[in-house]
Amino acid sequence: MNPDPNKTGLFLVGVRGAIGTTVLHGIEGLRSGMPPIGMVTAGPEFADLDWADVERFFVTGWDVAGNAHRSADDLARIGVLPTDLVELSGGLRDRLEMSIAPGVPEPEDRQLVDPRAAARLDLSAVEMVKALRGDIREWMSELRTRKAVVIYLASAERFRELPQAWMDATANPMKLLITAPDDISRSILYALAAIEEGVPFVNFTPAPGAAVPAVAAYARRKNVPVLGNDGKTGETLVKTALAPMFRDRRLQVMAWEGYNMLGNKDGAALEDPARKRTKVANKDGVLPAILTESPGMHVGVRIDFVPSLHDWKTAMDYVHFQGFLGAKMSMQFTWQGSDSALAAPLVLDLARLALMAQSRGEGGPLHAAAAFFKKPLEVEEHDFHRQMDLLRTWLRPAT
Repeated sequence: MNPDPNKTGLFLVGVRGAIGTTVLHGIEGLRSGMPPIGMVTAGPEFADLDWADVERFFVTGWDVAGNAHRSADDLARIGVLPTDLVELSGGLRDRLEMSIAPGVPEPEDRQLVDPRAAARLDLSAVEMVKALRGDIREWMSELRTRKAVVIYLASAERFRELPQAWMDATANPMKLLITAPDDISRSILYALAAIEEGVPFVNFTPAPGAAVPAVAAYARRKNVPVLGNDGKTGETLVKTALAPMFRDRRLQVMAWEGYNMLGNKDGAALEDPARKRTKVANKDGVLPAILTESPGMHVGVRIDFVPSLHDWKTAMDYVHFQGFLGAKMSMQFTWQGSDSALAAPLVLDLARLALMAQSRGEGGPLHAAAAFFKKPLEVEEHDFHRQMDLLRTWLRPAT
């Protein structure tokens, strides 16, 4: 049978997680007529553009453990997903469970994952990528589609040093895999599998993924769009929108302290300092990039795991600044939101942007997607408003 040109595969790494579960049910909700709140690409400003139809997105992917039904029930219980939507989507989750492929866990987690996922740890890095490519091809065949996007939603990875050869943009990463360390970042393996299959790759996590020079340049040579890194959904979003006000009004920020609490699996993972390192660095880096006229500014970010919060994250920020004649003033704000409800519409946006880039024949890091990330690929601009202007310019290029 011929492929369906209107059907798109959405292949999620960590598909049983809170964000993946919210994406799955979100698409079903949109099919039933619920409004696309939080989706940038669904707004009136961009309504006339030729977007991929979200209602024709079909979700599957990889995971190392868990159960889709349990994830959905948990999110309904704490008020993230509508209970009636979860109840009506049982068949959808059954089909998802039948299609999920074993993910590639980190070596330290062998005893914590399903046996099929643990078995993939016995493969070499080259064999892992080959297996992931096989999963992509199988899903695309089953869905009868030529279009798909791989989106990396796995729990925060442990920080690992990469061999220097991966910093060479002229290197072939597929050859580097032959001598790659056994614990190489799993995000790189998924990125390479997607690129080799000609499928756009989106990294919503702090893991390196396609930010590695050898991988980014390879994607550009292969003409495959890659987007990332580290989705910007909460406190950092507020910072990048608010900090330009202090800069443009020439108010000097002396200190900006942020305290974050979250209680989902990502919060639990970030209890490990090796997993927390990149996340904190990404959150720390945005303010100095914007507030360049506030020399000596103190910036601090702390993240704590609070199990009772579940998917609801809370951030409390304190801004100490000075104005005319050195008068010292302060501002405090508290941000509370559902991590998954904030992230899921952006995942759909990013899939659409990746597909649009591919339809335009563009490959490599998509700079126009910077507004969606804490550490955007190859983009040093962190001012949210300027990043949105970059997106608008890309979406409507001058003729």
